[in-house]
Amino acid sequence: MEKLNEAIMVMNKSLQEVNIQNMNVELVAQMFKNYQSNVLFHLEATENLKEPS
Repeated sequence: MEKLNEAIMVMNKSLQEVNIQNMNVELVAQMFKNYQSNVLFHLEATENLKEPS
């Protein structure tokens, strides 16, 4: 039982590290999404939005 608890503690620590790294990825993804939204808004507002060629 002791080995099982130890293994679970190691797994939890690893999952915690993965979750911390995923927070950074989520932040960058949200920033990129906001950037895309702002670019689209600006292009529409300035009437410079063109169809892709």
